[in-house]
Amino acid sequence: ERDLALTLEEIYSGCIKKMKISRRVMNDDGHTSSIRDKILTINVKKGWSSGTRITFQKEGDQGPNSIPADIVFIVKDKAHPLYKRKGADLHYVATIPLSKAL
Repeated sequence: ERDLALTLEEIYSGCIKKMKISRRVMNDDGHTSSIRDKILTINVKKGWSSGTRITFQKEGDQGPNSIPADIVFIVKDKAHPLYKRKGADLHYVATIPLSKAL
């Protein structure tokens, strides 16, 4: 499991994220393995919440006589300087003087 940090703007509009992973892959002889890089593409959909899990089946390390594991990314919200996310809502705290509030 790996974290996928997204900004509020990316979650609001959706985006495409490319994540580079290194994994152990079996060679053609079936006895030895090597490390290879692979780029996984994640289509972030609008409105995903923190904790959303994205699973890539059988993209993990390979070994002799073993099935490759799944790679799982978990969405995490990046901190925003103005807004805080609470569920599906955005909260903004504004400090205003009393004279403007009335």
